[in-house]
Order: sequence, then C-alpha cells, then structure tokens
Amino acid sequence: MAKKATQFVADLRDNVDAWYDGRIDYDAFTARQRTMWDAIRAAGPAVEERVLRALRDEMRPANLDGLTR
Repeated sequence: MAKKATQFVADLRDNVDAWYDGRIDYDAFTARQRTMWDAIRAAGPAVEERVLRALRDEMRPANLDGLTR
C-alpha cells in the first residue's frame, strides 16, 4: 500500500513537472490529473490518505503574519 501511494505521488509530481516544462498542454495535464486521482480513489481510502498526507507534508506553511481575524 505504501509503495502504491509513493508511486502515485511520483506520478503526480511528474505530471506537474511535464506541464511546467511545457512538455504537455493544460488539457493533457488536466486529463492526466483526473485519471490519476480516479485511480488513487479506486485504490482505497488508506492509499488516498497516504497520498494526501504526502502532498500536504510537501507544502510550505502559510505565512499568517499580519493577518487579522
């Protein structure tokens, strides 16, 4: 399960890199993202959670300095 989640994360990164590098257009990027997320969800909730956790862990924390509520 962890290996499958790791591969999904790598595939998502590769797709983003391909779009940023201009190797694919936005339509291809979107279609690939949809296909990958469909496969992630089909793999089950445990795999989806691992993928989401990995992606969240890569994100930089928000800078909330100066914001008011």
